[in-house]
Amino acid sequence: MSLPQDHVGKPKHDTTDADQHMENALMNEPAGKIHTLSPASQPTITEQQQWYEEDSINLVDLWLELVRHRVIIFTSVVLALIAGLLLAFLLPQKYNYTSTIEIGSTLTQAASGTTSQLIDPPETVLAKVQESYIPLAQQQFRKTHPDNNAFYKIDARTPKGSQLVVLEAKGTEADSTSYLQQLQAVTKYLLQDHQRVMNVYQAKLNNQLALARIALDEITDPSTLATQQKQLESQLNSARIKLDELRDPRVLAVPRQQLENKLAREEKQLTDLKDQAKLIKARYQRLDEIDSLLKQQISDLESQIDSSLAQRKQAIGNLQSESAAMAMLLIDNGIQQNRTRLAALQERLFINQQNLRLELEEKIAANLRSQSVQSKIIDKTNSELSRLNIGNQRALQRHQPEIGKLEEKLAKLLADSRRSVERQQQTITQIEAQLNNLKATRTIAPPMQSLQPTGPGKNLIIILSLVLGLMFGIFAAFFASFLNKVKQHNVAANPN
Repeated sequence: MSLPQDHVGKPKHDTTDADQHMENALMNEPAGKIHTLSPASQPTITEQQQWYEEDSINLVDLWLELVRHRVIIFTSVVLALIAGLLLAFLLPQKYNYTSTIEIGSTLTQAASGTTSQLIDPPETVLAKVQESYIPLAQQQFRKTHPDNNAFYKIDARTPKGSQLVVLEAKGTEADSTSYLQQLQAVTKYLLQDHQRVMNVYQAKLNNQLALARIALDEITDPSTLATQQKQLESQLNSARIKLDELRDPRVLAVPRQQLENKLAREEKQLTDLKDQAKLIKARYQRLDEIDSLLKQQISDLESQIDSSLAQRKQAIGNLQSESAAMAMLLIDNGIQQNRTRLAALQERLFINQQNLRLELEEKIAANLRSQSVQSKIIDKTNSELSRLNIGNQRALQRHQPEIGKLEEKLAKLLADSRRSVERQQQTITQIEAQLNNLKATRTIAPPMQSLQPTGPGKNLIIILSLVLGLMFGIFAAFFASFLNKVKQHNVAANPN
């Protein structure tokens, strides 16, 4: 028990000095002398010193208390030792049951090259094992062992930065078969799941390998190379023949003659249109003459009609004889005929002539349009005729590089074929490497029992029991001492 410094230091110093002084005085006195302490000579004990002596802890007193209650301590130690021995020798020992599984991987082509890729990430595998495979294995075990109602706890973990899945369980040696069967079932489920993925990937690679080998056989087949060579040679010969045709002047003579004949026909057609226009214009000019003639005839008829009307008036006054009446009839008949002719001439002048004039004007306009179109056709033909030589030169310029390209292709055919074979062989090698480097999910360590039991050993249990028994005994001794002092205090307080 610790006390404040101001309550402990000074009283302890005063008491020690007083005792030392008294001890020295007694040692200087003769032996056998009896000393009588008077009240004045007795040491004075202050209230502070008394409080310190009551509350301070003396190790000697503690030891004496422990010795006084040694039976309690010994009994506690013996009981704890007996309990430890019973626990150490009667408690069944537990063993570790483990199984280590390595996750399989495949090779994939990436931008940086071939990289290894796990079938499933460790987190996914751990989730499958914990949430599906372990409960499934426990359920299957319960079905096959209906009389066994024990619960077998299995844990799974993935070491950080590894491709491993560790299955762990703790149990007694009597449950070894049960734990090993369930660990084996969980391992089997995981291997079957990953083997399914591996089979699909392996079939895909085998298909790619077969197609690559077929392509290699096609490339290395002599008939394939000969066919390609013949195709290039045929294209080269056709290009050379076409080049010779472009260079031959007789080849140009035929299209030039065709264009010249076409130009002659078009010029003749334009001349015909111009002649036709002249005829139409001449007819149009004759319309004016016809109009003048018709106007003269109309004027003459009008004069005759006026003269006949005047004669008719004179004849009306001399109707006394039959000859006068006959003359009157003849005059009326002449007037009627003249009026009919006058109407016909007026209709021709004012209607038919105008219609004919409009018709001729329309023909003249149509003829002029045809002449314009024909002139453009002639210009186009002349342009084609002038471009014939230029087009031939351009065709020669375009065709000569094509011959050079075909010759280069023919020269590079064997080299390209060799490079294609090398590339295809490299592709086959890569696919075979991927097949050979397929790492299926496997068990590194099958389900097995640890050689040594886990948990604290027998010696450790016994030592711990001794330590706990000793601690409990000391606590019991102090508690007994406390009860004893309480009892004494009660007796002193109540002497009756």
